[in-house]
Amino acid sequence: MADLGFDFPDDEYDQDAVFEESEKEGSTSVNTTFSDANPQIEEQQEHNTIESEIVPFAEYSAPQDDALIRAMTEEQHLGEELEDELLADENVTPIERVYGFRENDALLNRLLLAKELPVALEEITLSEAIEDVLPIMDKLAVDTDDTVRETFAGELDQVLLYFYKNTPAMFSSKPQEKSFAPLIIRLLLDRSTGVASLGQQAVVSVVTELRALSDQNSAYQQVIDCEVFKGIIDGLMSIIDGKRKSPRLQDEEDQNAINRDEALRYHRVSIDDDPATRSRRPSTTPGFESSLNVHHASAFEDEFDQGEISLAKITCISLIASIVGAFEVEKCIEECLPIIEKLASDPLFYVRKEAAAAVGSMALVVDTKTAEERLLPLFRQFAQDQVWHVRRSCILTLPQICSVLSEETKAELTVSSVEKFRNDDSRNVRNAMADIIGDLISKFLPPDWELTGKPGNLPEPLLQYFLSLGLNASNNNNQMLKLEIDRTYICAYNFPAVVLTAGADYWNSHLRDTYLNLTKDYQIKVRCTFAHSLHDIARIIGPERTERDLVQIFALYLMDIDDVKQGVLEHLADFLGTLAANSRNEYIPILQEVWDGVSNNWHLRNILAGQLIDISLLFDASHVVECILPLVVRACHDEFAAVRETGVSVFPVVLDVVKNAVEEDGESLSQAEGYGDDIAENKRNYALALLSHVMERLDEFARSESYRGRLVFAQICKALIEAGIGASDFASFFLPRLAPLAYDPVVNVRIAASRTIGAIYKNEPFRKELNEIAAPSRTANQTGESLHALEQMAYRFALDKDSDVRSFVTDYIDSDMLEKQRKKEQATADILKPVENTQSNGEEEYEEEEEEGDNDDEDDESKSISDNDKLTSDTKEKSTSPMDQVITPPEEKQSKTEPMDISTDEDEIMLEAEDVATSATPSPVSSSPPSSISPPSLPSHSTTAVVLQKQDDKED
Repeated sequence: MADLGFDFPDDEYDQDAVFEESEKEGSTSVNTTFSDANPQIEEQQEHNTIESEIVPFAEYSAPQDDALIRAMTEEQHLGEELEDELLADENVTPIERVYGFRENDALLNRLLLAKELPVALEEITLSEAIEDVLPIMDKLAVDTDDTVRETFAGELDQVLLYFYKNTPAMFSSKPQEKSFAPLIIRLLLDRSTGVASLGQQAVVSVVTELRALSDQNSAYQQVIDCEVFKGIIDGLMSIIDGKRKSPRLQDEEDQNAINRDEALRYHRVSIDDDPATRSRRPSTTPGFESSLNVHHASAFEDEFDQGEISLAKITCISLIASIVGAFEVEKCIEECLPIIEKLASDPLFYVRKEAAAAVGSMALVVDTKTAEERLLPLFRQFAQDQVWHVRRSCILTLPQICSVLSEETKAELTVSSVEKFRNDDSRNVRNAMADIIGDLISKFLPPDWELTGKPGNLPEPLLQYFLSLGLNASNNNNQMLKLEIDRTYICAYNFPAVVLTAGADYWNSHLRDTYLNLTKDYQIKVRCTFAHSLHDIARIIGPERTERDLVQIFALYLMDIDDVKQGVLEHLADFLGTLAANSRNEYIPILQEVWDGVSNNWHLRNILAGQLIDISLLFDASHVVECILPLVVRACHDEFAAVRETGVSVFPVVLDVVKNAVEEDGESLSQAEGYGDDIAENKRNYALALLSHVMERLDEFARSESYRGRLVFAQICKALIEAGIGASDFASFFLPRLAPLAYDPVVNVRIAASRTIGAIYKNEPFRKELNEIAAPSRTANQTGESLHALEQMAYRFALDKDSDVRSFVTDYIDSDMLEKQRKKEQATADILKPVENTQSNGEEEYEEEEEEGDNDDEDDESKSISDNDKLTSDTKEKSTSPMDQVITPPEEKQSKTEPMDISTDEDEIMLEAEDVATSATPSPVSSSPPSSISPPSLPSHSTTAVVLQKQDDKED
């Protein structure tokens, strides 16, 4: 009996068996006696017998639960074993997997081996690879699992290149010692499309790599000829010609032969005694089929053979089209082209379709004579094909064929093709003609059009057909046009190429009306396409036509939806550059309105801010300061960090434009009135005023009460260093304003400042020049130890409590000096702590007295407030932090700080700009430095400076 999983005690089972046997004997006697007399008694006895055989639920429920638990436990153990096996397979190295392939051929091991085979080849010797890996490759290529074969095909190019590069003589000798052609053909003809596709990609990759290496070693070209052409292509042609069978058919024949041998070995032929029955009944034993079965099998095999041959044809044509560029021109003409010509008349349309596509690839490598004598007849043959798939494939190759034909033949072929295919019966063919019209028209450009700018000799029928695509389909009642593809979009996409080929002379007569109508199309994608190409059209047709026809489209698109607006903004500088200088100055004020129009889209603001760099180079300094600088400042104050960073990158360009105007004494300025009677002096003063205005904006960032403004200033300093600012300019203006940021309470500001100092140290020539110009700090001790302002900032950042701040300068400082600075700051902090406590106690006592005092009159209260304000202002005047100082004239700076060696004209320009800024604007008021220790970059008379001086004296 089968074990059903029930667990009964043996004693109970024996008692039940005895009881059942005695009961059966009694029932048998009763049935024998009364069966004929009383059938009802028999039914009742049978019912009683059935009830006695029913097992109570309580007796078998427990054993069933135990069996279920055991089954679940076994399943859990099995899952753990599989998991352990997977983990073990992952821990096995590729070399171990190669050598353990014979003992462990599990699916997971085969899959990992196919993936890691290139890695294993790099870790073994060449002889071991030939001896051990080549047999494994043959087994993986015929693996029964599609995933294993697909994985192997994906890594095949690396494996083949390993053998081809290391042993090229083995695969190029005559006769060849070894060839991968059978293995590759097997993969190319695999029943899985994924395997076949990856196999062809591997061949293309290998041929491309070997072709690039053939210039250094001619043996690689011989490998291509022997392996790819003679091995793979000739092998596929042998299958096509019936000289050999495909690998799959050969495998099936081998398997059938094995089956027949097994049938003869293990089965006997049964012979029916009746000759008539034996003659009527067909045999089903393998190898002894009747003639009827043999006939059906033969027909099936012939059909299967034709399918394999057709697949070989398509694979061969596709492979030739993919790698035809790797062969020499003579080999392509003599050996590859005859294959295309042979298969061009194949009865199967999908073979002809592949052959038509291969004609375009062949046109890219052959000369003009071969194209006109041999490729052109093939094209015309495919153009007359009855199947629309072939005609469509033929049309798609027309631009490639025209690229190699002469001008007369090209014009004649294109005109006849357009007239033939524009009214083709198949909609797909008509759509294909519309798809390639732009590329086809561009083939009429002269070869040197990039240098000369000359247009091409475009046939009139091609231009008229292209313009017909731009007709408004909504006004056409033809229902068939609604099934066509969106030809308006195709026309919009190809319009720049058509205008370039036809030339600006065709604008007024042929192109203008169609273009203006299409730019107002209701489709968003059409307007987006025109928005992205507006600057290209403007560059082709010239400034006058642009201002007359395109400026209105430009303004219209700036008020369109964001997708259309983005296309204009991405090329805003290019479009403004196509306008004349006078017209360009008229349109620059609209930039403020454009910025307001994108106020709700930070991405568009970022694009516009990035365009300001190129726009600044199109205008003089006055327009840059008047119209562009406010936008740069707005970008630096933007709520999105990406926009602020883009605005920071514009400042070096703006400063450079204005500074160049000052160096030229304002000769390039378009307006300079109200700065003197002398014209030359007037322009010079105006240029200095412009530079002063830029410096004021920069100074506002450095003194900003918002941490974002101070952070932007640090970023601007870094951008100026990367842009190549002079060390004298940086030392005179930017470095004194950068020093207080080392004590900023916001860590992000200190990080930005530390990053700037790190950029200075990376630029070694700039750092050396800056150290020569910057004066040593007054906090240096009397033993000769002197720290420049730059070095003090570096050590201050290195002592910062935040690791991100320290990370930018730790590689550029001396550890011993850093330890001294740490001890000095610690000692200073210990001395200042009682002073701070005393001041805080004094403030508390003053507050208590003020609370306890009686209410004075309003005059006394206002007087008290004014005295307090005066005290605060006196404290601020005593502060010598660079952040609290305004841009002072050179005389005042010389009296307050040590003299700097400034002798260049650029330095004088910067100082003059500071003079104008000081006289023109008041000093903004900012908060004092957050730290109790004053920044060491400038002299200080505060308590901290005195304490530091005393500490230095003690160390001396």
